[in-house]
Amino acid sequence: LGRRLVVVLQGFPCSWGRCSFCPFVLEQSARSGEVIETNKRILDEAYRIAREFNPERISVFNGSSFFELPVDTLLRLPPLTRGRVVDVEARSEQVWLEGLLSLLRLLEARKLVVRVGFEVWDEKLRNEYLRKGMPQSEVYRLARLRREARKRGLPLEFLVYVLFGIEGVGEEEVKRSVQEFNRLFDGVVCVRYHRYLPGHPRATPVSEELRRFLEDNCLLIDWGEGEEWTIAGKKGNSTPA
Repeated sequence: LGRRLVVVLQGFPCSWGRCSFCPFVLEQSARSGEVIETNKRILDEAYRIAREFNPERISVFNGSSFFELPVDTLLRLPPLTRGRVVDVEARSEQVWLEGLLSLLRLLEARKLVVRVGFEVWDEKLRNEYLRKGMPQSEVYRLARLRREARKRGLPLEFLVYVLFGIEGVGEEEVKRSVQEFNRLFDGVVCVRYHRYLPGHPRATPVSEELRRFLEDNCLLIDWGEGEEWTIAGKKGNSTPA
């Protein structure tokens, strides 16, 4: 993506694994040998691409928390991440300043950008409907952590994912979420919901008004149309069922 290389690794099953909308279980594996070998092949290809295009930014995603990747995979990352801006995704309870500083040293990154999927501002919607398992206290804890990092001049940024186009989360709530998370963090990445499994919530249409609002207020809008959103060979459905 321009000067950014997106590396999608295989992960172990998420330690939380209860979100009502998440499709990544379709690609995860509990077999450590399979995960290690798959990621080795992916990273070998990423090294080749990085040598050819010299990206400024590396985004490493694995469908669960970065901190749940096998150690073998983590130790293969520095040749790719050294001296670059690096994005990782993590569950909020796994994000602590000491751990981020250790990760910065391991990756030898110029800057570390941590992305957390709070999905929606309203705590009841987040935990009773989306089943994220992240209380509002975690939002404020990470906001304090961000302020501490800024005070210390650390090369850390914190982005929040907001989900839209999903049944049960109205457009006004999406707007409120973007505004509130923008106030506390370094930016919002909005992700359009795609339905992969019959038991998941239905997708809903996105109005032109919401589209314009997101374009004006989000750091990035992910419409779920990239190759990385083909999960277990299946393209998710973003149209109402």
